[in-house]
Amino acid sequence: MMYRIGSDKQWIPAEFVTIDKDADLPNYSRTTGILYVNYQGLGGVNLLDSQGNYQNQYVTNGSSWRYFAKATINGREMYKLGGDKQWIPAEFTAGFQNKSGYYQVQYNQIQPSIYAPGYNLGYNYEGVKTWLVMRRLGTYAGYANYNWATVNAVKNFQASHGLNPTGIVDLATWLKLGFIKETWYGIDSYIAPLGAGKNASREDHINAMINQAYKYLGKPYIVGASSSPDYGVDCSGLVLQALYAGGLNPTSISSTQHAHPGNEWNSRVLWADPKLMTVPLSDIQRGDLVFYYEPGTRTIWHVALYIGNGQVIESWPPRVGISTLRDYNRSIIAGVKRPFI
Repeated sequence: MMYRIGSDKQWIPAEFVTIDKDADLPNYSRTTGILYVNYQGLGGVNLLDSQGNYQNQYVTNGSSWRYFAKATINGREMYKLGGDKQWIPAEFTAGFQNKSGYYQVQYNQIQPSIYAPGYNLGYNYEGVKTWLVMRRLGTYAGYANYNWATVNAVKNFQASHGLNPTGIVDLATWLKLGFIKETWYGIDSYIAPLGAGKNASREDHINAMINQAYKYLGKPYIVGASSSPDYGVDCSGLVLQALYAGGLNPTSISSTQHAHPGNEWNSRVLWADPKLMTVPLSDIQRGDLVFYYEPGTRTIWHVALYIGNGQVIESWPPRVGISTLRDYNRSIIAGVKRPFI
């Protein structure tokens, strides 16, 4: 007895093979990964066989298992945990999850956690809206900080357009400047869509994070910015949107808060966040966050996303790009944080 596995010169004797009887199931795919049991009822989840019959074998809520195949059994999506009598319904599973004590992976779209969109702009504000206003009024000189020159320029503009000359850009001033209402709220409210689904692997989440960062390649460095790939970002703004895409919501900072005064150094907040695991530089892996000291001090001033092969993607003036782990601009590595453990 022989089985043909390729051309007429590729046969294998039957005594050396095991036939996967489940392979005839609808939508069967031989794949592997780690899943987590996510069951809201009492007790554990009863496993089924490949005919859809319960087996009185139970797996407990919160336990993790490697699966070896996916299939549809009696119209129900299932994951194979072992033999043909060890299938678990997909509705009782979740994908990769971090260890407790660290930020948990979210499977629903992340929402802003600090400040509401649509804020006014005043002295010391930063970010995309400030960048646009300063460019429109001619006060931008490479750094998007709402300085006194901008305050005075806004006052003059408001006075010449029948507005109260406060020096603060509100929605009415924004519209008079020629911008539209949708961007007033849309720039502030952008949160990267999740790039990995419910049953995604750790690698899938890391890929989602890096793929989001790549969408900003070539965009300008804008201090205090963490918005959509239509605009630029700063270093922590880039990392923040990448984390959102990967399914993590670091509540110590927020993209809606990033442009407010005093938040341009959110890289320091991320570095101090105990819910992001610190790992040795010698153990750096793709998807880790790399933090840098300012030369001559022990002050965090930059964060980048490690993409492997000794390279990072980062927002560093003048634009978002790919660079080596160390270069002449930022050579002193403070440490490494691992978002997905």
